[in-house]
Amino acid sequence: MLFARFASQRLPYVTTIIILVCMLLSCVGGRNLAFAQQSEIAIVLPKKTSQVSEGDVQYARSVAKRFNRMLNGIGLTAVTLEETSLSEAQLKSRRLVILPLNPVIAPKTASLLKSFVANGGKLFVTYTLPDTVAPLLGLRQTDWLKQEAPGHFASIQLNAPDILDMPVSIRQASWNITVAEPTTPDTKIIGYWHNANGESTGLPALSVGKSGVFFSHIFLPDDIQRKMQMFAALLGHLVPEFRRTFAEQAIAAMTTIGHTKDFTELKQFVQQSDVPEANEALKTGADLMKRARTEYDTEAYNTAITVARASRAEFSKAYFLSHISVETEGRAVWNHSGLGAYPGDWERSAKELASAGVNIILPNMAWAGVAHYPSKILPQSKTFTQYGDQIAQCVEAAHKHGLEVHVWKITWNLEGAPKEFVEKIRAEGRTQVSATGQALNWLCPSHPKNVRLELESSLEIVANYDVDGIHLDYIRYPGSHACYCEGCRQRFVLATRLQIDKWPAAVLPKTGTHSEKYTEWRGQQITRLVRLLHKRLREADPTIKISAAVFGWYPGCITTIGQDWIAWAKAGYVDFVCPMNYTESTDYFKELLVNQLALMPKDVAIYPGIGATASNSLLTPDAVVEQIYLSRNLGASGWTIFDYSLDISETVLPAFTMGITKRKAKPSH
Repeated sequence: MLFARFASQRLPYVTTIIILVCMLLSCVGGRNLAFAQQSEIAIVLPKKTSQVSEGDVQYARSVAKRFNRMLNGIGLTAVTLEETSLSEAQLKSRRLVILPLNPVIAPKTASLLKSFVANGGKLFVTYTLPDTVAPLLGLRQTDWLKQEAPGHFASIQLNAPDILDMPVSIRQASWNITVAEPTTPDTKIIGYWHNANGESTGLPALSVGKSGVFFSHIFLPDDIQRKMQMFAALLGHLVPEFRRTFAEQAIAAMTTIGHTKDFTELKQFVQQSDVPEANEALKTGADLMKRARTEYDTEAYNTAITVARASRAEFSKAYFLSHISVETEGRAVWNHSGLGAYPGDWERSAKELASAGVNIILPNMAWAGVAHYPSKILPQSKTFTQYGDQIAQCVEAAHKHGLEVHVWKITWNLEGAPKEFVEKIRAEGRTQVSATGQALNWLCPSHPKNVRLELESSLEIVANYDVDGIHLDYIRYPGSHACYCEGCRQRFVLATRLQIDKWPAAVLPKTGTHSEKYTEWRGQQITRLVRLLHKRLREADPTIKISAAVFGWYPGCITTIGQDWIAWAKAGYVDFVCPMNYTESTDYFKELLVNQLALMPKDVAIYPGIGATASNSLLTPDAVVEQIYLSRNLGASGWTIFDYSLDISETVLPAFTMGITKRKAKPSH
């Protein structure tokens, strides 16, 4: 295995990690010959039936998008087809069909897939395994299992010596799996699930046969670079001709590092930094670059891929070493789990973050209906039950290592709340209702009791813990489809004194007679909570800082989700904002941030959110450093990384410590 080979050579840890995470990186621009392959892969989306919900269909679409992005990252593209219109002609030119989440396969589709496989086509199936598809892969489903506890399905150990370039393991925090066993000698289980302690569960994760692959859950975005390596290895095994494309992509990606888009720009940037170690890495990368192209020209594609990755790793190292540290900026990380990167060990997380130059941690400790601490107002979470008071543990460790703690408080959204709590709230008419009358698991922002609940739960944190701030998230509506409950109708009429004959038709976006008034009123409900939180929190602690995670595109977020965060800043309700500028596009990131900085009052800081591991933004370490570099150059006061986890710990933080946040050596006396 490539990783084992590098590790056996006893390269420095950081260099080894860089080589690993630089595998199969997406290429923006440069030579990408994937167009020639675009007709050879199809992703088939399920259709809505009595057994397949609209939610399943939409989730399948999101999984399909992730597959497309992974394919793009290794030099391939796919056409997305609807099962409802699938035909023999559409499959005729394909080499591979991906079924991302297809619980039920119609008889006509099953017949088409059977014929497709009989003619040499390959299948790549994830999570659901219909009875008509399983035999085509030499499998039989035996069970469907939920995790027994968090971390039950944490990683996959792989053993596939016959599959070129297969990693030895990948991380994936799955919560349930489909269990299948081989029915023919040709189908082999090559990966088993392991728990968070590294112990095997004995449950199969990945099976490979002559006709294709089955993965027992969907592909999640964690450990994405190694997952892309696994994905490419499997596709290259099924369709060996793809390996040439992988080599072309790896070579094209060698010199697209951060904000430098070719070798000349990279060389100029590195030489200007005048860091000897960076220049040395640049030279090593250049030598490997020449060798990779030579290997490709001799059709040694697998060797070309390996050498091209090693070249890019050296170029990335040169890039990281060439950046300088700015000590005065805000350097924040969101932590969605509320547990740090190492559950039960905030000391380790805080020490690691401080060593990497981070100075603010935004840990997600409370939603609208659940808390990771002994709250007397919100129900206590399973996280609290298993690991104890997370705010207390986080604050103690963070302050010891010089980190500020701004508790990430999710408002309105009842995700994760106990069923009985949600049912009680709904029975009181306090949850949101969509335009079509669907009950939503969100608190209605216009209901006085919900406003009081949000105020009291935030005040409880400040009263009981030495936190540096409260960081608001989901401080908005879920979308323009909500809220249209009866309480909203009554409160809107009372506030505006309008005559509403048809509800909600009269206030629906674009079409409603009073849509503009209702849009304005919705925004006022959200702003009211921000204003009250500012007032009450500052009364409780005049030094407390208030911040918010906000949608990046302004003013569009006002009309869609009622979030007027520029108004909050101008009124002095927030000390800093973290626009969620999650994108892999450099141009779009710049467009968002330039717009935000132009609108924001100068005394309110912007720490743009960088989606290192966000579901719609899977940035490589050099791309993360690039967006920090751009943020500084455009005038932002700092930056915020989503989402502190093992992924960030293993890939991004080592890159930071080389230059962009490198601490200056203390003078000797």
